[in-house]
Amino acid sequence: MPLARLLLCFIQCSLAAAVLLPAVAGAANLPAASQLYASGTRDAAPSDSATPHALKAGIERLRTGTWWEANRKIRPELAKVGDLMFLLPLADKQLEPSSDAIGRVQRLREALRSHLTRAPAGWGRLVAQVRAERVKAGDASAVLLADALVNEVRYRDGTDGSYYAPARFFAESGVCKDFAVAKYLLLRDAGFDIARLRLVSLAPRYNNTPDDWHVILVVQIDGASEPLALDSPSAPTVKRAGETASEASASSGPSALLGAILAGREPAGAVLRAPAGPLTAPLSRSGQARRPLATVFNEQGSRSFERAAPGALRRASAAGRSANAMYVDEMGESWKVDGSATFPKWRVVVDQADARAKPGPAAGLIRVVAAR
Repeated sequence: MPLARLLLCFIQCSLAAAVLLPAVAGAANLPAASQLYASGTRDAAPSDSATPHALKAGIERLRTGTWWEANRKIRPELAKVGDLMFLLPLADKQLEPSSDAIGRVQRLREALRSHLTRAPAGWGRLVAQVRAERVKAGDASAVLLADALVNEVRYRDGTDGSYYAPARFFAESGVCKDFAVAKYLLLRDAGFDIARLRLVSLAPRYNNTPDDWHVILVVQIDGASEPLALDSPSAPTVKRAGETASEASASSGPSALLGAILAGREPAGAVLRAPAGPLTAPLSRSGQARRPLATVFNEQGSRSFERAAPGALRRASAAGRSANAMYVDEMGESWKVDGSATFPKWRVVVDQADARAKPGPAAGLIRVVAAR
C-alpha cells in the first residue's frame, strides 16, 4: 500500500507539472513591459482588447481602407486603423522600427525623465482633480477634463524638435507634440494604464501640402468604445474665459484660467465651460480622422503603419502636380493620379508565402497594392 500511494502521488505531481510548466515558461518569456502590465501595477486593460475577432476586424478595415501616398511612403487613414493600434503590440520583434519611430520613443522617454525630476507648480492639483473626476464620473469624463486642462496652455510655433516635459511646456508653450506629451503624462500620473495610451504621428496627405506633420494623443477608454482622439489647439488660439486682451495676446504660458486652477483659486472643471473647450472626439469623428497615420508609440515602444510605395515609377510632366501623374504598380500595370491630386485607394493583401514565413498578426500587414 505505501508503494501504491507513492506511485499515485508521483503521477499526480507529474500531471500538475505538465500543466503548470508551460504557463510559467510563457510568463518568463514576456517582455519586461508585459510583465509589469500583467502584475497589475496599473489598471487592467480591457479584457477583450486582444481577441482574435477584434484583431481580424481591425486588419480587414485596413484592407478596405484608404491609404495615402507621399514622399514614397503609403500610410492608412487614422480612422481606419482605429483600435488596431492597441491590439497589435508595440516593439514587435518581427518588425524593425524606423529611425523616426525610434527617435520619437527616445524623445518621449527623455521628457518623462525630466518630468519625474521637475513638474510644473500646481501639477499635483491637476493630477488630483483628474483622478477625482475619474472616480466620480468614469474614464471618459476624466480624459475630457485632462484634454481641456492642457489645451488651456497657449500654442506657440517655432519650438525645437525635442518633446517638452510639462514644466517647460507650461513655462514656454509649445506645439502639437508638446500638448500630446503633457496629456499623456497627466493621464499617466492620474493612474491610467499606459497600455491604453498611444501618441500618434500623422503625416501630410501629399507632397508639398499645407498639411504638416502632426502629433495627437489617442486613448482607449474600454474594449467596447471607439478610441478617443485628443487634439491640440492651433495658433492663434481663441481668447479664454476671464482673459483681458493683453493676456490673450501673451506669447506663452497657461491661460489666466489655468493659472487660477494651478494656484488653487478655481476648480479644474471650470475649463469645461471655457470658450476654448476640449478637443476630444472619437477617432472616426475627429478632425484628424482622414489623416494618414505613420507611427503609434508610447514609452514602451512603437509600431509603424507606413509602408514603402511598391515599386512605382512616377512620370510627371513639367507642369508638376497639377498634371496627371503616371504610375506603374508592382504588377507592371499602369494607373494615374487625377488633376485634383487624389490618389486611388490602396489595400493590404495577405502574401501567403510571407504569412507562412512570419506567422502572427503582422503577416497581414506586409504587402500593399493599388486597388482597382
